[in-house]
Amino acid sequence: MRRFLLILGLVVASAAFAQPTITNAEYYIGADPGPGLATAITVAAPSAAVPLAWTIPTGSLTPNLYRVFVRVRTNLGLWGPVTNSYLIVSAASQVPLLVTQFEWSVDDGSYTIVDVTDASTVNLNQLLSTVALAPGVLHRVNLRVTDNTGRTGPTTLAYLAISAPNHVTRLVTQFEYAVDGDAFTPVDIADVNPANLAQVISTVSLTPGILHSVKFRITDDLGRVSVITNQYLPIAGPTFVTRSVASFEYWVDSNPPTVVDNVDAPIINISELIASNSIPVGLHLLNIRPTDNTGRVGPVHNGAFIVMSPFQNSLPRTIVAAEVFVGNDPGIGNGVNVPLPTDGTWDEGNEPFAQVFTGFDVGYYRIGYRTQDNLGRWSGVAYDSLLVGPLLTVISSGNDVILNWEFPDGIDEYYIQRAANTAGPFTTIDSTTARTYTDTGIITTQAQGYYTVTFRDDSISVQSPPGTPARQ
Repeated sequence: MRRFLLILGLVVASAAFAQPTITNAEYYIGADPGPGLATAITVAAPSAAVPLAWTIPTGSLTPNLYRVFVRVRTNLGLWGPVTNSYLIVSAASQVPLLVTQFEWSVDDGSYTIVDVTDASTVNLNQLLSTVALAPGVLHRVNLRVTDNTGRTGPTTLAYLAISAPNHVTRLVTQFEYAVDGDAFTPVDIADVNPANLAQVISTVSLTPGILHSVKFRITDDLGRVSVITNQYLPIAGPTFVTRSVASFEYWVDSNPPTVVDNVDAPIINISELIASNSIPVGLHLLNIRPTDNTGRVGPVHNGAFIVMSPFQNSLPRTIVAAEVFVGNDPGIGNGVNVPLPTDGTWDEGNEPFAQVFTGFDVGYYRIGYRTQDNLGRWSGVAYDSLLVGPLLTVISSGNDVILNWEFPDGIDEYYIQRAANTAGPFTTIDSTTARTYTDTGIITTQAQGYYTVTFRDDSISVQSPPGTPARQ
């Protein structure tokens, strides 16, 4: 039997000069049986304030939340007021819940019970019988399930569409339309699917040049009428008349409008008619509004345009100096000067130049260069990259080939590649953390060989010159 220990401290104070003591206590769950008729709680030592501790048998209680009521009796024979607490009775062990039964009703009819195989998840769609349901109709379905404890879940509402066993194409048999709120006009058309409804609307009595509101609905060969659809119908005149632009007005930015009386034409070149002499150089907003030969004023069109200063042909410029730098830009004029171009004189707009710089350590470098013209203006910086590779020395010693190379510290691993000719392919044969490597016994198995050494970031070292095999 499961039991719970409930501890409750009660203090009873009396207004009498002689303080009473608690001599009896009792509790009950549910309805009050009356003072002295509930389950007794042992009071070990009568006192004005006593701690109450007792065991409640819960074997007959189902798992739930209960209210426990307690009251005490004093030595004066008076019962005190009832106090209460809450008691939670949980299941002895967690039992997995399984769906054991499924109930469903269609269109608010009576429920149909389906005894399913006990499972935590049930595919209810496969258990619905749709044989008696009318096809082509949307049905209202109520669902509920019962678990293995006998509890029934809440009702869930869903909708079910039943299609016909074989799809049948319905035909449009009648068409009705109403214009601008008038009564519907029925049109008996040839049974067809689809129907071109635009060809059966009479527009003879409709005013041209006006946008009309058209409502229409159709009836199929089962007599079913569709919902009403609303669209708009523009009616053009019996003959199309081209209108001409008689005049237009324009304003730039927030300036007052200027009216231009142009030659009437369907299309005019507005840009040729706008005076830009008084408009400052820069970006402006142009607003244009035309009027046609019937006096109707069109909407405002706007767009941005740029007024530029008069064009002047520039004189040819020549390069008079150049400089280069490595890494960060030191600023204009602070780079390494290039003394002369390749042809020996700074006198052209395009000058090839080549300059030898020494003293670079092995590694990657970012090279920048710029030129200066005969007006003293410097060009932008053009950048390129430079890789200074380690010098690889290849010597033979007996039947071995010994490789030595130079490179800064900090490389995790070097990789040695070998090929039978300079065109490759180069195959990695070994790796090392040192800056030397011995290819043991290679001369006895290979007539000649070419080597490269790479390091962790896959940068390739300088190879031995072509035509210089390792074998001596």
